[in-house]
Amino acid sequence: GAHAGVGAGLPFDEARLRLAYGRFLRRLGRRRQAQSHLEPALGLFAKLGAAPYVGRCEQELSACGLPRAEPGASPLLRLTPQEQAVARLVATGMTNRQVARELVLSVKTIEYHLGNAYAKLGVSSRVALTTKLMH
Repeated sequence: GAHAGVGAGLPFDEARLRLAYGRFLRRLGRRRQAQSHLEPALGLFAKLGAAPYVGRCEQELSACGLPRAEPGASPLLRLTPQEQAVARLVATGMTNRQVARELVLSVKTIEYHLGNAYAKLGVSSRVALTTKLMH
């Protein structure tokens, strides 16, 4: 029937729909509404480990320009506890491999969290990340 396989791809489909709708609302200038769709989409993609989509949600959310943490607060507050831990260790000059060993995680997991931290902090290099965390 038409409903065969429902459930298998659902969280992913729901997240993609929310991302698309959030993007649409943002273009209309309805930023708060957009944010209310983008944040759950981000959560779903993060749970599913869909890093490229997490990045897209982050870009849309930054483009909304709405505060997601207390204004004036440390940019680290925008990060999950894992992202904070990874970002802090990377900022001390550790390599991904060293961070992975320190946190008892795989290098792939470290790269994933670091990528998310970069997206949320609007940086694209270890140097920029370190600078951001020092201020």
